[in-house]
Amino acid sequence: MWTRTELGHRVLVVTVFAGAPAPGAALSPLAQALHDRWELSSDAVTDRLEEDRAALSLLGVEAERWTYTDCIYRQSPAGAFLYASEDALWEQVHPAEDALIAELTGRFQRLPLHPGGSLHAPLAVGHHVDHQIVRRAAESTGLQLTYYEDYPYALNRSAVQTALSDRRWLAQPISLSEEALEAKVAAIACYRSQISSFWADEAAMSTSVRGFTEQYWIPEP
Repeated sequence: MWTRTELGHRVLVVTVFAGAPAPGAALSPLAQALHDRWELSSDAVTDRLEEDRAALSLLGVEAERWTYTDCIYRQSPAGAFLYASEDALWEQVHPAEDALIAELTGRFQRLPLHPGGSLHAPLAVGHHVDHQIVRRAAESTGLQLTYYEDYPYALNRSAVQTALSDRRWLAQPISLSEEALEAKVAAIACYRSQISSFWADEAAMSTSVRGFTEQYWIPEP
């Protein structure tokens, strides 16, 4: 993204699940435990959006935020939390999400793609339910897609292979300059609440990002 903006291209990042629970809404034990782990205030969504704004501003991209809530907050019409355990975050998408996928498909189709532009979607490496939902909605648009490997889940190459399934793919490795790589590390560091979920500290994150960026791996056909 940083490289494209430096070349004068327009890049729009859509944060799909940027909505906050209704004021006073009950949180599931899972959501509360994650808030505590992330060391965020009672208004965790606002805190995370501030991290997002800082990262995207550093990259020089445009931002659009939609008001759908993260999976840890979503409930069925009867009030049951759709994903009430941490394991559920990596399993199958709940059937109650079909309407959400259809709505997202329509919104993706209405995005202002410039001639020659492309829609980039997560490959859903790691099988996170929100990533699965975005991929399914993007694939339902009928638009030509480019997929990105969800980092840091893509550190597990077998998980990448699983996400590729039995389709034929064309890998497109992208070279990053040292300046671009520094921007990538700095942007990830903006998401302070997420560092502890994946790395011991920011230094470990930087080492991991650089190692991942420097590898060259082509998935099996």
